[in-house]
Amino acid sequence: MISRSLKYKMLRYALSVLMVSPLVLIRTSGSSEVKKPSEPVNIGMLALLATPQKYDEQVIRTIGYLSLRSNDNALFFHEEDVQIPLLKDSFALDLDLDQEKEFKALNLTYVMVQGTLRSRGADGPALNSGTITHITMVHGWKPYVPFDQIKR
Repeated sequence: MISRSLKYKMLRYALSVLMVSPLVLIRTSGSSEVKKPSEPVNIGMLALLATPQKYDEQVIRTIGYLSLRSNDNALFFHEEDVQIPLLKDSFALDLDLDQEKEFKALNLTYVMVQGTLRSRGADGPALNSGTITHITMVHGWKPYVPFDQIKR
């Protein structure tokens, strides 16, 4: 027969092993590089602005109001946020010159943007809530109507 104190010690040992094992697995199985999903994360601007750090370094797809100004390109939550301007309700857009020219017709309209989010966090020191880099798509969204579809 096993004594009560020995049972207690065995139970305590088993619990400590169970508590430490997940930590060991997490520490040893995790790699230093960030795994990116094969498909972009579809996320609304409100959720993205609320917790940008949750999507840091991930490819995201979201809809917002595009404001293209020289060296100050941004995606805002609302059109009114551009007029005030509420910079914390926006993400800076890292566009090259060719992209700026390509997307100029979409300026001051709602667009869908796909790219990699670099978060500074909602409470970060920068004026924007982060930056969207490696932009692979900027697509017109309602109420935007492309010029070639307007019937005269």
